[in-house]
Amino acid sequence: MPTRKQWENKLSESLISEEQYNQLSEEQKEESFSSNLAFGTAGIRGKIGLGPNRLNRFTVQKVAYGLSKYLNEVTDQATVVIAYDTRHFSKEFCDEIAAVLGSNGITAYIFERYHTTPELSYSVRHLQADAGVMITASHNPPEYNGIKIYGPDGGQMALAGSQKVSSYINQIDNELNIEVQPLDQLKADGLVKQAHAEVIESYKQQVIDLIQDIPQSDLKVVFSSLHGTSVPIIPEILESLNFSNFKLVTAQCTPDPDFSSVASANPEDHAAFDMAVELAKEQGADLLIATDPDADRMGVVAKVGDDFHYLNGNQLGSLLLAYRIEQTEGMKDRAAVKSIVTSELGKVVAEKNDVKMFDVLTGFKFIAEKIAEFEQNEDYQYIFGYEESYGYMASPFVRDKDAVQIVPLIIKLASELKNEGKTIVDKMNHIYNTYGHYEEKLFAHTFEGQSGKQKIQDIMTKARLDTPSSIAGLKVIAVEDYEAQLRKDDNGESTINLPKADVLKFFFSDGWIALRPSGTEPKIKLYVSLLSDEIDEIAEKINAEFFGE
Repeated sequence: MPTRKQWENKLSESLISEEQYNQLSEEQKEESFSSNLAFGTAGIRGKIGLGPNRLNRFTVQKVAYGLSKYLNEVTDQATVVIAYDTRHFSKEFCDEIAAVLGSNGITAYIFERYHTTPELSYSVRHLQADAGVMITASHNPPEYNGIKIYGPDGGQMALAGSQKVSSYINQIDNELNIEVQPLDQLKADGLVKQAHAEVIESYKQQVIDLIQDIPQSDLKVVFSSLHGTSVPIIPEILESLNFSNFKLVTAQCTPDPDFSSVASANPEDHAAFDMAVELAKEQGADLLIATDPDADRMGVVAKVGDDFHYLNGNQLGSLLLAYRIEQTEGMKDRAAVKSIVTSELGKVVAEKNDVKMFDVLTGFKFIAEKIAEFEQNEDYQYIFGYEESYGYMASPFVRDKDAVQIVPLIIKLASELKNEGKTIVDKMNHIYNTYGHYEEKLFAHTFEGQSGKQKIQDIMTKARLDTPSSIAGLKVIAVEDYEAQLRKDDNGESTINLPKADVLKFFFSDGWIALRPSGTEPKIKLYVSLLSDEIDEIAEKINAEFFGE
């Protein structure tokens, strides 16, 4: 393993500037060399900087080399599609990955400019590639970037494959000495190729075919890409669907790797909509939409009178599910998929309309695997999949969450409702009145560094070993431990037929809570989902019991 001195001697070749490195405190520098960035389930994410615990030319090459070793083991003449977002060094990292792949005999397709994550997912399928690489850190702060690896189905790489890639990455002792041929030479040799525009045009046509039309109405929309990749593609699709009654939040619809107009480029954060709200007030808009920087997730705000209603991920998911059920009426053997930490409301909506709802672990790769299972067995027809964290997919021509197809879908729904004198808030209230008023609350606790990592582990261990009989006065009637793959209730123990995951779920008569450490950030999340009108008060008590707040 290279020493800090060896790394610093390579600073000029690392893509990290001397000025950027010298601005760091000694403590920050030490942290950069304290460990290696971990390749998790199909990806890696971290801060940009020098050292093995940061993203730079050499750590990116290391990931690409591990992927190369894996692909050359499982197939001959492999092809890979690479796309990148608008973050710092995304284009440079794309070139580095393409060069490493090409140097190892793998053909890499790259794009002329940034693209969305769903476009990458589609491109893998369309080009029948063996893998895909998306360079993005989603909604993380500007100092982060990341690499997500996709399998040939267009979904994030399956567990077995990602573990193999990880093992190859970990076998590399010195990432400073990976041999890479010049990119220009690899292009001349045909090992690095340009992905043609027809791939993206084909994707756009798939979205248009899904939506078909947006009815004429006086619906007004405000849209923001939060400085990310969804412009120009979403405006182009809306125009193709003859919907032009939208205004862009101009200051946020140009690429900016610093996300300078927002504290957080995350549509889950209400403050991310502040500029959209101001524009909506000026324009008299009805619907506000924002996508995250790589456009796989999206948030929606509805203006009703003078009020702005921020729909959470569960509400929007249930709303879209109900709409997809209406759209697919007459289709047999319909199925929908959601994550285990997503509200039970979706399950109730589905099953009362003869749609089978499947629960999977958090991560859209598991929804993609379920779709593949439906296709192989020919037993169910997929109509919708979603996660509470603002990720949705209606049609499986991609195999990852896809805001690009959902934006025109929610506009179509809102336009239809507008012609009936209704709003999506009216539709949501109708769902509550029909199926039950399920409410949700999410707490995300951040614990930085090694001590934080240990604290998160201690919280999970205590919850496992000292299972409470009641929480905030609510009697626990069942516990699901996805690490042990066991469910315990009054009937004894039963097996959970899902892959292992560090998740604990406690059930009450009117809902559940879940504890889940994040796989990409130094956070542990507490999910509360209850059939209750007093969710805020109860959720705060539950949070205090686990975190003392």
